[in-house]
Amino acid sequence: MEIRIATIEELASWWDEEITENPDDNSLQAYKKIFIEGNENGTRKTFFAFDNGKYIGQCTLLFKNNDTVMTGNGKAEVLKLELIPEERGKGKSTKIYETVKTYAKENGIKTLTIGVEPCEIKNMQIYFHWGFDTFLQCITETCESSDGITPGETITVLCYSQTI
Repeated sequence: MEIRIATIEELASWWDEEITENPDDNSLQAYKKIFIEGNENGTRKTFFAFDNGKYIGQCTLLFKNNDTVMTGNGKAEVLKLELIPEERGKGKSTKIYETVKTYAKENGIKTLTIGVEPCEIKNMQIYFHWGFDTFLQCITETCESSDGITPGETITVLCYSQTI
């Protein structure tokens, strides 16, 4: 398995595929712009994972945004950690996370943060296993539009941190 920083071209291509596969999700164009601009200006760093040259997953580090609880001053947020369904349960997300964590340490990050919805029990268990055991805050968000979420739906996100 190869895990490396994604190029802007790879990011654009990945988001274009997402947009094509989800034509009714109007938020994806905005996310594409946010992720690409963030990788260009250094506020984000996205890593892609490949197995035998095939894309299998990704993770993004967010170094700075308006939420000072989750980012800035030596903190970075772990975002969009995902694997394609057929690769789950094989320890590959841990390998991606460890690569991202090493990169963060090497670049002066002292604390990683992560958010999880309370209903995502399996994800929460994984994050606790990785050491995200310090509760930071509970955020309630009203969604505009996203895959699998009804616009106007309110979601709760529990935010945790770990010192690295």
